[in-house]
Amino acid sequence: MIANRFTLSPLSPPIIRKHKTLLCLAPFLLITLGALAQEGTIVSFDPPGSRQTVPLSINAGGSIVGYYNNGSAIEGFLRSPDGSFTSINPPGSTATYAWSINSAGWIAGYFVRQRFHGYLRSPEGVFIAFDPPGSTSTMPQSINSAGMVTGYYNANRTAHGFLRNQDGTIVSFDPVGSTSTQPKSINAAGVITGDYLDSAGLYHGFVRAPDGALTTFDVQSGQNTQPASINSAGEITGGYGSFNDPAGFLRMADGTMITFAPSNPLTSVSPYGINDLGDITGTSQDPSGQCHGFIRRRDGTFVTFDLPGVTFILSFSINSAGELTGYYQASVFTTSHGFLRSP
Repeated sequence: MIANRFTLSPLSPPIIRKHKTLLCLAPFLLITLGALAQEGTIVSFDPPGSRQTVPLSINAGGSIVGYYNNGSAIEGFLRSPDGSFTSINPPGSTATYAWSINSAGWIAGYFVRQRFHGYLRSPEGVFIAFDPPGSTSTMPQSINSAGMVTGYYNANRTAHGFLRNQDGTIVSFDPVGSTSTQPKSINAAGVITGDYLDSAGLYHGFVRAPDGALTTFDVQSGQNTQPASINSAGEITGGYGSFNDPAGFLRMADGTMITFAPSNPLTSVSPYGINDLGDITGTSQDPSGQCHGFIRRRDGTFVTFDLPGVTFILSFSINSAGELTGYYQASVFTTSHGFLRSP
């Protein structure tokens, strides 16, 4: 996660923290979010029997994956473009989370069978379970178009990054000085981004090249940097600042850093996803504590969106057609429902 890192429990969706405005300008280019606008069509959805729905990823074709609580267990779900649902449950699972779906329809996530294990699900519904050597819990986060999977696993109470190649081989990695490594996203070329924690308790960003070379970066020295997503051009978005003062960033493939912070009436911005056009989606907050979904266009235009009677929207993933998904709640502690927003 980014500057408002969430945790998962078997019976509740991610929780976003409340934030204050962050004013860290130099030496980076700060783009104040432009005129706010409402546009697009939003469709609400829930898998049959769902009491809480948390969509996490949308692919190029509009298929969505996530997880839901059916009242007795957590199950993964696939929502097809026609609106139909398929439950995702590896054999023997007592809880399943579908985390990422690629353009071919392969799904990566994790499930519970005594402990957390990683899995792949083919478009035909075949499951492949996996764990890095020595793992006591495996949590895949992202799958690319080639079927390469990244995420993190725990061993000796420490989180390490991993890459699972198409042939099933698994490579473990950590930036120098990491006490906890959490990859978040992998692009079509196999470039990985995520964050790591140092001994001083600060989060730093990293980029792992296909040859294994690791580059670390910070938006601003002494501030937390937490990448969330990378596109095919190698552009990365995420959040930075203290946990109470988040702002967004866009790191270009050449390392150029663009930061963006909200203007009135918003007080914070938390980016989660970026598509191949450079459009970014995430969540923004206003002074009343209401959370709005947003899209930041490549040209810097900032669009917010809401649903009637809703005070809490988290937007996680956007595809190149401009479709995005996430969840909403009437208030922070009420039932969550999925949504699909189309341009």
